[in-house]
Amino acid sequence: MASSSEVTIIIERVLDFYYRTIVRKSSTEKKRSSMASTTLAKAKKAKSSNKMPGEKQKLTKGEQARERIISVAEALFNKQGFDGASMRDIAAAAEMQPASMYYHFDSKEELLWAVWEKGGVELLSRVNDAIALKTDPWQRMETACIAHITGLLDWRRANQVLFVMPPWHYPESIKARVISLRDEYEKIFTDLIEELPLRPKVDKRYLRLTLIGALSWSLFWYKKDRDTPASIARQILVMLRTGVDKPS
Repeated sequence: MASSSEVTIIIERVLDFYYRTIVRKSSTEKKRSSMASTTLAKAKKAKSSNKMPGEKQKLTKGEQARERIISVAEALFNKQGFDGASMRDIAAAAEMQPASMYYHFDSKEELLWAVWEKGGVELLSRVNDAIALKTDPWQRMETACIAHITGLLDWRRANQVLFVMPPWHYPESIKARVISLRDEYEKIFTDLIEELPLRPKVDKRYLRLTLIGALSWSLFWYKKDRDTPASIARQILVMLRTGVDKPS
């Protein structure tokens, strides 16, 4: 006869199977197809909510549970890595039953996407909010660069993954959505570059790639006691704008 602990494990596994293959299966494809298209809406929603300080949006119990799972998952993914943090680990840290996790997320990959999407939307909002009141093209670009580095250097992995992890390392099931989110973010800089008074024949694509690459690489050499996000952004932008060749 099975012990009570063994019975509990069996019940949990049955519930896991039930939620993954029955409860969630019917809505999985529909939900996945709409996820990528909702990212911009989430960014706009976050941006509008930021305009009313002190006024917090009320969440349902289900939304609160989902946000708690994402927050806990982000912390455990950062600490233990994606492979090292199991759904059972995350459920325990979130004080939930493992089976309940699958009511909110079909798989660990979908939970990882939720974590990364949250970080991407926060960066989108941060940069858009920063440049909203600026009108001079170079000031807008400088402000966006500062906001970009500031967002990356808060040391939250979810805010960094779009710029430090190559696409071939993305889980296949969420790769298209991650790339779409990254492209959406980079479009901010594409549009800002279009506004700049540049000399003829400047390759704007290479300018964007060089700028974002240089800004993002500061993650690997930034020292808090020597630099600030603002000083890094300004130095990089000045060198790109004026060049480093000695005047003749």
